[in-house]
Amino acid sequence: MPKNAGRAAIVRRAGTPIASVRVSTISWGAEAIDVTDRDSSGIVEVLAAVATQQITLSVEGVYSSPVLRDIAFDVAASKLLTDITFQFGDALAAKDTIAGNFFFASYEESNPHDAETTFTAEFTSSGAWTHA
Repeated sequence: MPKNAGRAAIVRRAGTPIASVRVSTISWGAEAIDVTDRDSSGIVEVLAAVATQQITLSVEGVYSSPVLRDIAFDVAASKLLTDITFQFGDALAAKDTIAGNFFFASYEESNPHDAETTFTAEFTSSGAWTHA
């Protein structure tokens, strides 16, 4: 597997980068369907099917645009963001992306007196996503 630079990863909304991201993390999680019963002799049994699954995108960056701040702090704004795409660092060659609707779950901003303003944000998938 070829190595690639993490800085090439991009998070976009409707095709436009949503922030100056310098660190991004993507994680996938699933829950099993537990079918353990008295006949299982005390050993957990699960189905091969997945009960629920989700993707979480976490990003960190240097504040350069009010887009995320405005969504986070606007009480009336929907936190369900449509048309979000995560483009992996090697996507320039492989076109490797995850796309779908994501719930904007958290936003944090840091304003140190002697450095740049930074932020962190987290997005959780809502519904099915595509991997291309």
